[in-house]
Amino acid sequence: MKKLFKQLLEANTAKEVTDLLETLIDEHNVSWTPVGGYKDNIATINIGTDPAAGLAERITNAIDAVIELEWQKQGKPTDIVSPRTASENWFNLKDGKLRSIDNASDKKIQELARKIKVTLRDSERENYPSVEIRDQGIGIKGDDFSKTILSLHGQNKISKLFLMGAYGQGGSTALSYNNYTIIISKPAITEKKEKAKTSWTIVRINPGNINSDKLEWFEYCVDSANGQPFNIELEDKDFTPGTLVRHIGMDLGKYTAKMTGPTSSLWYLVHHYLFDPIIPVTISGERKKDLNAGKIENRSIFGNNRRLTKGGGDEKNLTQYQQEVNLTFRDGKVTIYYWVLTLDGSDKPMDRIKNYCLPSQPIIITFNGQKQGQLNNSLIKTDLKLPFIEKYLVVQVECDNLDNESKRHFFSSTRESLRDTSILEELKKLTIDTLAEDDELKRLDKERKDRYLKKDETESLDKLRKRLATRINAYIKTSGGGKTVKASETKDTVKTKKQQPIPVNDPPTFLEITSEEEKEVYIGKTFSVKFKTDAHPSFFNNPDAFLAVIEPHSFGSFTGSARVIDGYGIAFFKTRDNIELDTKASITLELRPPRQKSLSDSVNVIAVNYPDGADSSKSGDKNTPNIQIHAINENDQYYKDQSWTIETVADVDIGTEAVDIFINDSNKHLTKLISKAQQYSTEAVESIKNRYREHIGFCAFMISQNKIEERLIKEDGKEISQEHIEAVKKADLENACETIVDLIHDFFPVIITESQES
Repeated sequence: MKKLFKQLLEANTAKEVTDLLETLIDEHNVSWTPVGGYKDNIATINIGTDPAAGLAERITNAIDAVIELEWQKQGKPTDIVSPRTASENWFNLKDGKLRSIDNASDKKIQELARKIKVTLRDSERENYPSVEIRDQGIGIKGDDFSKTILSLHGQNKISKLFLMGAYGQGGSTALSYNNYTIIISKPAITEKKEKAKTSWTIVRINPGNINSDKLEWFEYCVDSANGQPFNIELEDKDFTPGTLVRHIGMDLGKYTAKMTGPTSSLWYLVHHYLFDPIIPVTISGERKKDLNAGKIENRSIFGNNRRLTKGGGDEKNLTQYQQEVNLTFRDGKVTIYYWVLTLDGSDKPMDRIKNYCLPSQPIIITFNGQKQGQLNNSLIKTDLKLPFIEKYLVVQVECDNLDNESKRHFFSSTRESLRDTSILEELKKLTIDTLAEDDELKRLDKERKDRYLKKDETESLDKLRKRLATRINAYIKTSGGGKTVKASETKDTVKTKKQQPIPVNDPPTFLEITSEEEKEVYIGKTFSVKFKTDAHPSFFNNPDAFLAVIEPHSFGSFTGSARVIDGYGIAFFKTRDNIELDTKASITLELRPPRQKSLSDSVNVIAVNYPDGADSSKSGDKNTPNIQIHAINENDQYYKDQSWTIETVADVDIGTEAVDIFINDSNKHLTKLISKAQQYSTEAVESIKNRYREHIGFCAFMISQNKIEERLIKEDGKEISQEHIEAVKKADLENACETIVDLIHDFFPVIITESQES
């Protein structure tokens, strides 16, 4: 058995496992038991659709094993109600957050990270590595395998509030991405001083009999004598207590690049799926492609929250702006973190977001630090009207402190997507309302936009946008819906300069509300009150030091406050759904520093209907976006940042104040028309360009307004991805471009004649 066990530890290919099984079956009495205790298990194990999520579940189980061992060592305390609390109390991590670690190279932190190790090894097939998850946690007794690591629908964690596992199907979903899985475990703590035995088994897929079995099933080998996994007595130096799970030749999908690659790698997978883990973990690459000068590389993983907040190593100065907001949500709380990536240090800064999330899904929903789902970028681009920071903004919505009912309606057992319920819609609205109140996001969006604007706007482009506005408004009027546009000079309402930081005073000397008096707030919606102060930011996280009061209380409630940055802060409130129109209230912010004089300020607010409601007709011209045309060529920054090519036609960005239409003057079809017009005159070239720009601008705007996703969903009833929607719109625009160019070509003599007469 010791020889077999050594063979087991070295098995990384399917052939090595099958050879081992042949020897095992020849020399021992072997039986096979279905995973979960029943043969009809493939439906449960195959419930997942994402191998990365299955691997993340294995790592989560390893984290729980390490935490549970520490719980045992601490005497099984009953007052630890969350994994974050456990991490803070037992591993000295402030608030249970890895972002609180100043020095990631600290010896104690590195020792903690090494308690969990994820290793990639070569198998027979290059893109199907063997993946090992090894922890130095609590371990499992052989007769408990069937109730824990090889159970389905087990309830062994439901009463242990200090563990992460709760809503996931567990690591069993990872079994479906390979044919053989090795499981070895040794308990770290035994009762009555009995010697711990190392237990092991191999899980395989049984194809069944094609003539009698409808489905395959997963099963694991056991000793026929007792029906339990095989046991062997080993010293700790031969196998330290804890658990090893090795998936042989695992299909990791796209995550097979070099281990340390910024995308499509194990580095990306673990950082993204464990966005804000409870404790750090280690990843290791033993494949040929992962070796660095013949040496094995080990990297510590702290999650994307810490990477974006702290940076470190080659990742310094990742963000230009970051914020966190703690908010009340139903009967619980959520925390919204968001970061705006910097423009510095890259030829294509817009590509940097790919290191942290999918560009089309930059809003990550987490529970206990593990990704539960994501929201697409339409919330940023369309709902928030921040198109120029859309590719720079990463958002995390932390749901650790949601109430149980919201969790039940919100999280799915696969952790791959969120349940499409009213809770999800409420959370989307809260996220939109919260980010919409941050003026710095609007300033940064304006700053990014200004990089692309040309100061020498010609008279012809000015005439063009007026003609285009007329055409669009005529179309909207005849079609019976939509928001009109205008073509007048744009006046900046967004502050373009960053506010000067306010030095901290101890004791603080002032707290001043900067929101306007009699601010209009929407009935049933979140709103904010902005303020400035010279108090230390820590005061505003202390409910005994900072108070926010609404009078009368029936008007609404305080829901949370944002971190005070450089002396500027935001306090969030929500009005009640049943207050009457034009109801007034007074809001007071009060700061009570210990043993110091209290500081306070007040402002009045008034309840109004949401603009999309009955009073939307009163919005007036000030809310009508101004249309702008931008002629872009291959030498312009916008062309480079957006990775445009000669195939690209145009792009439309709709903000609160402007509709910006970027038209590709280097498009291959337009280039051919210009070559032909150059045979006549410069005036002919400009005439052809402007005719093309007008028609393309009109089509681009109309296509951007089309609700293509609604039509596609009606056809097959399935949700359409944002990438698919954008691909359809791109194809529509390319088809429109070819049609427009053909028409201009047919009427070329007429257009040239008109330009000469003009």
